[in-house]
Amino acid sequence: MNETSDPQPPATQLCRTSVLAAMFAVPLCCPPMTLLATVTGLVALRQIRRDASLHGRGLAWAAVIAGVLSTLVFSVLFWRNGLNTLWRGPNPPVSALLQARPAEMPLHWSGPAATATTQVMQAFAAPLQARHGAFRQARNSASRLASLQQDGKDPVITVPITLVFERAEVEADLGLERFDARGGGVVMKWRNLRVLDPGLDNPVFPPGDPGPPPLAPPAPGKPGTSLAPASASPLR
Repeated sequence: MNETSDPQPPATQLCRTSVLAAMFAVPLCCPPMTLLATVTGLVALRQIRRDASLHGRGLAWAAVIAGVLSTLVFSVLFWRNGLNTLWRGPNPPVSALLQARPAEMPLHWSGPAATATTQVMQAFAAPLQARHGAFRQARNSASRLASLQQDGKDPVITVPITLVFERAEVEADLGLERFDARGGGVVMKWRNLRVLDPGLDNPVFPPGDPGPPPLAPPAPGKPGTSLAPASASPLR
């Protein structure tokens, strides 16, 4: 009597993409890697579903879950620690200052600027608006570029902006405090403002502050910090 042998199950092998996804998920504190872990894990799950000889579904799912959670957590942390400041731009902090809204100052500003009183803000804004008209908005400067050669050890870096008033556009330097010089903690709020208006002696806020680090003129043949004279220009 001939014996019929049972069909052999297909040979299984570990999906290499699952292993790769797990490797990407190991550095949980590196969002680009965890994002790669998520994408690679999904690719591995698709490969395993299509090829019955592959296994490693659990490894792929672990990479996907770890990648998604890590990416979400660190995205929230980055947002709360400064990404929102850069995303919103200069208009919210400068509007709060020049329109004297003290309740909004701690949301955007650090140091003495965050606790400035209405009287201090009005005293800073009044000469500017008397000279140039009502304040309209603040935006990133189109005529000056942020320097690529600012001191990396300085807690404050300078962002060139343009203040739009009713009768003129005025260039200004807005100081972004990246970290606390004493404690080393992340700050990522606006520290000070210098309005580049020689007619008003280039006023600085808050009073008594040295202002943002000055932007150096561009080196010949290299990207510069200033493409036009920093002065008030009438609106057309």
